[in-house]
Amino acid sequence: MNSILIKTDQDFKVDKEKVRLWAEETLRKYSFKNCQLSIVFITSEKIRSLNRNYRKLDKATSILSFYQGQAAPNGIQVLGDIVICLPIAKEKNLSVKFLINHGIRNLLSEISTSKSQGT
Repeated sequence: MNSILIKTDQDFKVDKEKVRLWAEETLRKYSFKNCQLSIVFITSEKIRSLNRNYRKLDKATSILSFYQGQAAPNGIQVLGDIVICLPIAKEKNLSVKFLINHGIRNLLSEISTSKSQGT
């Protein structure tokens, strides 16, 4: 069973049940189960700061993903975090469902990369 944690910054209107459903659908599509995933909705200022600190790009973006790639003691795979900026997503006409799918694919591709490098 997957554990999906959803957090929102400020007063963003997010249907957490739909977000959870979309994440579950994507994980199921890639036959991935028994994992932990966080999806966080933040402001333009905060995502710009994260993008500057982690990617050295001083601009806001619609999504960032942070791969954890570790197994918890209970055997659950900790995938990582997907950080979404709703104002930028809206500017770019990107749906939350699309961004969740995109973020999960990025995290899952990190698993493939790690395995191919023997880590």
